[in-house]
Amino acid sequence: MPVEFVLDASVAAKVIFQERGTLAARSLVMSGSRLIAPDLIYAEMASIAAKQVRRHGTPQAEARRAISELRRLLNETIPLIDLVEAAFDLAAQHGFSAYDGTYLALARTRGLVVVTADVKFMRKAAEAGLADHVTLLAMEG
Repeated sequence: MPVEFVLDASVAAKVIFQERGTLAARSLVMSGSRLIAPDLIYAEMASIAAKQVRRHGTPQAEARRAISELRRLLNETIPLIDLVEAAFDLAAQHGFSAYDGTYLALARTRGLVVVTADVKFMRKAAEAGLADHVTLLAMEG
C-alpha cells in the first residue's frame, strides 16, 4: 500500500512553479505517494497563480495551467463542506487560519500528515500539540 499524505498548496505550488523547494516537492510527487487535499486547494492555487502573473511576470496562460497540473498531481480531493466544522474548531481553539485548519482536519480525520512549506503552520501545529500531523518539506539550498 502506498504512503499517503495531505498535500498543501504551498508544496503544490513548488511542484508547478520553479522556486526554492521545487526539487523536494517534485521528489515527493514522483515518490509514488498517494496525495490528497481539501478541494480548497484549487482556490488557493488560483490565488498563487495570479500572484505569479502579477509579481513575477509569469505569462497568464502558463499560470492558468497550474490548475490543470494540480488535478494531475492529486489522487483525491475532499469536499470542503466535510472539513469546515473541524477547521473552525482548530481555528477557534488553536489560532490556525481556517484554510490551514482544513488541511489539518483532513490529516487528523484520515490519520495522515500534511506536507507543507509553511514554517508558521508547522510552528503553530507544534504549539498546539499537533506536530505529528504536520511535516515541513525539506528545502534544498
